Amino acid sequence: MHKSKASSTAINNIFITRTKNYIIYPHINGLSEHEAQIIMIENTVLTNQTNKITTKRDINDQSILEFQLLQSHENWEDIFMEDDANTSFNKFLNIYLRMFHCCFIKKQTNCQAISKPWLTKGIQTSCNRKRELYLKVRDNNETEHKLYYKQ
Repeated sequence: MHKSKASSTAINNIFITRTKNYIIYPHINGLSEHEAQIIMIENTVLTNQTNKITTKRDINDQSILEFQLLQSHENWEDIFMEDDANTSFNKFLNIYLRMFHCCFIKKQTNCQAISKPWLTKGIQTSCNRKRELYLKVRDNNETEHKLYYKQ
């Protein structure tokens, strides 16, 4: 939050990942040049499932090249000719998102629920690193590697 004697401002990011039951719409409040965003989230109870379907975008070297190619062939002149910044941004965003959704397609995959919810990403990273060090020590007779692994 930015505060001064005359005003204060805040920029908040909200990321919604657990539910698809939400509605977002702008609210013109007349207080500034920015519109407020109203988010209505349906109150749902999440259940533990053994198998979950997740949606991920297929981002690979080929899709990235296709995305770059589409951007290079796009005529961006309409955006730069626009006098209003909001209209210019909205035009840019529409073009960009159209290309993004075209190149990076969503795919649904089944994944099993984590049987150990206490196993955080940080712990997994530490375990993987320790396993790497162990394999280096196991295949190497250098004492400094063994000391580093024990530490």
